[in-house]
Amino acid sequence: MKISNLIAAILILFLLVNLQSAAADISLSAHLDKTNISFESSVELSLEVKWQGGIDRYAFEILPIPTTKNLQVMGTASSISTHQEAAVDMTIRTFNYAFKPTQGGIGTIEPIILRYVLMPDSIPGELSSQRFQIMVAEPIPKKESSRLPLFLAIVGFVAVLSTSAIYLIFTKRKEKAAIEPAKAPEEIFLENLAVLKKESQSDRKQFFTRLYRLFILFIEAKYNLPCQGRATSDLLAELENLEISHESKERLADWLTLTGKEKYAPISGEPGDVVRLISEIENFFNRK
Repeated sequence: MKISNLIAAILILFLLVNLQSAAADISLSAHLDKTNISFESSVELSLEVKWQGGIDRYAFEILPIPTTKNLQVMGTASSISTHQEAAVDMTIRTFNYAFKPTQGGIGTIEPIILRYVLMPDSIPGELSSQRFQIMVAEPIPKKESSRLPLFLAIVGFVAVLSTSAIYLIFTKRKEKAAIEPAKAPEEIFLENLAVLKKESQSDRKQFFTRLYRLFILFIEAKYNLPCQGRATSDLLAELENLEISHESKERLADWLTLTGKEKYAPISGEPGDVVRLISEIENFFNRK
C-alpha cells in the first residue's frame, strides 16, 4: 500500500514539473498602439506569443473575438516566425486586432484568453492578456449647412423633381436587371474549400485547422447554430438534435470529429488521404 502511494506521489510530482516547465517556455505580451484617440480614428491591439522551440511545438485554438465596450472590431491579422537566440530556436506568433469607437468616453477591451496544447504530449494550457482602457474623444459635431434663399430652394426642388420624373419615364421602358440571388451556404463552403486546397493542402496541420473552421462557419450559416468557442463534443450533440437527414448528420459529425483531432495531432497521415477527403467533401456538397 505504501509503495503504491509513493508511486502515485511521484507521478503527480512529475506532471506538475512538466506543466511548470511548459508554462515557463511560453509567454504572452499585449500592448495598444495608443490609449487616447479621436472618435473618427482607430486603435490597434497586438498580442505577441513567444516560446522556445519550432512552430509545431504548440497548437492553438482559434482566438475569440474580444469582448469590448464602446469599441467595435474592424479586422484581425496574424503572423508567425522563428529565429535563433543564443543558438536556441525561438518562435513568435503575433495577433493584431483593429478597433473603431462606437461612442465617446472610455472604451474597454476585456482580457483575451488564448488556449493552447503542448505537442506532442497534448498538455493543455492557457494564457491571458490584461484588460485595456482607451479614452475616446466625443464626435466632432457636423456643421449645419447654410440656408438657401427661398427662391433658390424652390427652383432647385422643381429641377430635381423634373429630372426624377424624366428618369422614371425612361427607366420604366427598360427591363429591370435581375437581382443576383444570395449564395447558399453550400456554395460559399465550396468556394472557400477551393481556396484552402490551393493555399494549405501541403501543410497538413494548417489544412485541418482551416477546414475545421470552414465546417463551423457552414453549420452556423446553414442551421443558425452558434458554434464559436464551443467544444466539438457540444457541437456533435447539437447536430444530433437537428431535423436534417441522417446522412447529413453522420457526414458532418464524422468530419467535425476528424478535423478537430487532426488540427492538434502530430504531422502524419497516409499518402493521399487529404486528397481523398477533399474529393469526398466536394461530392457531398455538390449533391446538396
